[in-house]
Amino acid sequence: MNQREKIIEVTTELIIESQGDLSQVTARKIANRAEVGLGLIHYHFESKDQLITECVQRIINKEIRTFVPQDTEYSDNPIEADKQRLAYWAKQVFNFFYANKSISRVSILGDLQNNLTNSNSEDTQRGFLRALTSDIDDEKKKFMIFSLVSIMQAAFLQDNTVKNRLGLDLAKQRDRELFIDSVIEELFHFS
Repeated sequence: MNQREKIIEVTTELIIESQGDLSQVTARKIANRAEVGLGLIHYHFESKDQLITECVQRIINKEIRTFVPQDTEYSDNPIEADKQRLAYWAKQVFNFFYANKSISRVSILGDLQNNLTNSNSEDTQRGFLRALTSDIDDEKKKFMIFSLVSIMQAAFLQDNTVKNRLGLDLAKQRDRELFIDSVIEELFHFS
């Protein structure tokens, strides 16, 4: 393993050990555990924040791939089945955001700032598209999914605003589920 990958591996371990409390992940801790000098971290990465963003992207990308579609019966109506599937998957992702607040925030902000085509946001959108199997136009499906992911991210990043404006406390699972159900209902209303 090269030094860059060793630094990423060690940083990822520290992020997981700190349960996403990124204030505990210092450059000195990274360097000590990776057995490299501090300068080598700055040589391979523009900043500690860039290193952490890359590690968080990898952690979340791995986590996204573990989300398993619900093994249940859906409505006989194809549109209703799409709503049920998409709601279930979106709730899994939204619950992950709140169970892993620090790393989710880093991932979302990293995706928004870097505008990469191979990001966690893009992976989530591609995954959600698989929930839509009915005869909705493909362009409408893409728009709906892009909108859903964007709304989820904005609500997560501004959950105090959601609480003040909508009366939903997204820290509570029940309110998160109500939020997702409402958003999906509105998106399908316009499809």
